[in-house]
Amino acid sequence: MKNKKNAKAAEAGKGAKAANASEAATASEDDGKRGPAGFFRENALFCLLFCGMGIYYLWRMFSIPPWYDELYTYENFIDRGVIYSMIHWPLPNNHVFFSALSAVLNKLGSPYIGLRGISFLASMGSLLLLYRILRKAVPANLAAAGAALFAAMYNVVQQAAQGRGYALSGFFLLAAVNCLYEICVPDAGGIKELQKISGREIKGRKIKGRKIDQRFWYYVGFAACLTGGLYTIASNLYWVVPVCMAGGLYLLFSGKYKTLFRLIGASLAAALATFGLYTIIWLAIGSNFLVKEEAGPFFGKGHFYVLLHDPFAAFSRGMQAMLSDPNIQSIDRSRFNREFIQYLERVANQVYPNGGRILLVLTAAGLVLALLLCVRAFWRKDMPVFFLALYTVVLTVMVPVFLTVQCVFPYLRVFTYMGSVLAMLFVLMVYAVADIVRSLAEKGKGTQVPARVGKWAAFVFAAAGILFSVYSCRLPEYNAGYDSRDNHIYAALKQLDEQEVDTVLVGDVYARLNLYFHIRRCRGKELVMDYEQPDYVLMDKVQTGPEGEALVWPYEMNTQDFPWEWIEEHMEVVFEDDSYIAYQVVK
Repeated sequence: MKNKKNAKAAEAGKGAKAANASEAATASEDDGKRGPAGFFRENALFCLLFCGMGIYYLWRMFSIPPWYDELYTYENFIDRGVIYSMIHWPLPNNHVFFSALSAVLNKLGSPYIGLRGISFLASMGSLLLLYRILRKAVPANLAAAGAALFAAMYNVVQQAAQGRGYALSGFFLLAAVNCLYEICVPDAGGIKELQKISGREIKGRKIKGRKIDQRFWYYVGFAACLTGGLYTIASNLYWVVPVCMAGGLYLLFSGKYKTLFRLIGASLAAALATFGLYTIIWLAIGSNFLVKEEAGPFFGKGHFYVLLHDPFAAFSRGMQAMLSDPNIQSIDRSRFNREFIQYLERVANQVYPNGGRILLVLTAAGLVLALLLCVRAFWRKDMPVFFLALYTVVLTVMVPVFLTVQCVFPYLRVFTYMGSVLAMLFVLMVYAVADIVRSLAEKGKGTQVPARVGKWAAFVFAAAGILFSVYSCRLPEYNAGYDSRDNHIYAALKQLDEQEVDTVLVGDVYARLNLYFHIRRCRGKELVMDYEQPDYVLMDKVQTGPEGEALVWPYEMNTQDFPWEWIEEHMEVVFEDDSYIAYQVVK
């Protein structure tokens, strides 16, 4: 009798290994059967995290003053409309697709929603998509832990409600990998989900007598996400190529060659769509240069004239202007080799502050475990885990590979998208260790480790992750303003009485952009710049420009050029701190 029980236990142990993935893959189906109450019970920790982060992101959106890059984006692109945002690219500050989408939200009338609404929506969507893809391979509590670790990352929090395209880029990455999973690892649950989306019954490869590919819309979604990512920020090539590589490797190992050819087709379609969208930008940039060149044949002509008579010249000039941007140029190889590790450490410090070296070690250990898990899952035919492990390995490894090949050190925020990848890696580390412990325990005792122990361990891990995210989001460095100069200006402008002020004078670019956003757009007060007798003066106390020398950005006026006689006779100080001082006319 005991032998039979042991045999059953051993058999159950083997089945449990494969059952985890099956349990995760069919969770959504089970939740649907149980209804909303069952769903919330099954995913309680994630629901708690999602609601909490939503409230926190909303607070950040309206409470933390915008900084220079946001303000520049708003005034020069978002506030000028969708079309203008899509065809003007004077510098990389314009995250084109983000600016275009934000211009749509800007029609609602709130500058803060127009500037940051897309990032907020993308950040909330990223939490959902990260949790969804993790649930394909691991239990709910482990998936919630991954989402919590993601939400606690400094660079993720910084971009979550900021008027830049990085949160949107991360959303497109997660949407792309979710589509890729459905392409690579089709299951009954996925078919039912597709039926629900289409509203029509799918039988085999037919819908009401018409032959179709059941995964067609996932291919479309995958291509759209790649295009959206590249159209938002061109540097998203750092994740677009690895995602395609991960999908291709999975299909090669799985022997799904037809699916691989279709995936290649979807990727090529994305490349063509992206090329077409950037062609519009290049033509606009190029024609703008050509009509302003005094020595050129098109000087003084209209943009349409250039595009009609020599579109290739405009195209090539526009492409050259974008590719010659100094931020993407290679640096000296010896300098790169000397500073490479320090740069990776700085990137890691953006994930969890002051944890760069530890994070690099953890990432290296995670890669080893993920690779072992990848091999183990492939051997067991646990395809959801194999897919996720392969994906995290490829995307993580390709970061240093790309940097080494290009010989560049991009802005640290370019790698904000790696937040979701690292969160997956940390979850897989825990999953791999738990799997190894369980296997050793079964070999040593011949019995299955109680499932209840694993569930409680996952719950504790998830709860700890949520507490860590709460702790992190309360840190001063997480909630400080993005730029100290903008914080000082914002504090000064709060003292401006728009009922008493009609003219203004500021001495630097930062102050001018803040004036446009906070006074003109948020308060609806149109102020005229007056260099002789202004009603309000805001200046940098430290330096408004070196006397007797050429002005240095961001200053637009020298100190001696302010109307000091008028200020001393007719104005009083209404604000002063360590950096800025503001005067207002006494009436």
